[in-house]
Amino acid sequence: MEKYNLPHEETKRFEIYSGANVTQMPQLIKDGRVPLSVAGLMQRRLELRDDETGVKDFYVNNWFDTGDAVAYHPDGRVKVVLDSQHLRDMTPDSQRNLGALVLPSEAYESLEGEEFERGKLGKTGEWLSRADVKAHPIWRTLARDQALLDDYADYIFTEGERTFGYDNAMGVFTGSANGNTPELRAWLVGRTNDWSGAGGDGNLVSVSGRLVGVASETQE
Repeated sequence: MEKYNLPHEETKRFEIYSGANVTQMPQLIKDGRVPLSVAGLMQRRLELRDDETGVKDFYVNNWFDTGDAVAYHPDGRVKVVLDSQHLRDMTPDSQRNLGALVLPSEAYESLEGEEFERGKLGKTGEWLSRADVKAHPIWRTLARDQALLDDYADYIFTEGERTFGYDNAMGVFTGSANGNTPELRAWLVGRTNDWSGAGGDGNLVSVSGRLVGVASETQE
């Protein structure tokens, strides 16, 4: 596992697990931690907005995989599954197809999450305006709280306009099932200088994966 030069107080709360998600998630769970969610990452970046220790730079200058999942059904339906148990349970031996976990049809149907019919995901595959982000059904689901989404979008757009000169950001990029069975992937959130998009088309076996394991209150 790649080590980062972060203060001890930070690593007590948040441990970084770099490498393929299918190998790093089992270690994260073994360590008694839980994977950071999209909402948790948004909150952490906001907490650090005035940080001057270098921790802020780490969180805004890196992308992160999360414990939230997106499930794709062959018929075009999509579910956003927060705090996915399937992601927490995956191992290097889990059945996969093109970097996604393969799910039986009955497993897809039993998933608890916000479901979207084909073509009902909102704007995808493009960078969005600030107003579009705040109203986007996927971002609203991942953020879990409209106030958090509004605050985070304002922060990302203000930083982006000031530092990188972009007017549009935080696009939503999705995939689809690549066979006749449902598939599941982890949501990724991009770094600030890459427009901080939400990606649901990532590869769970990519060696460039990066998860954050959150310590329990007991560990803290």
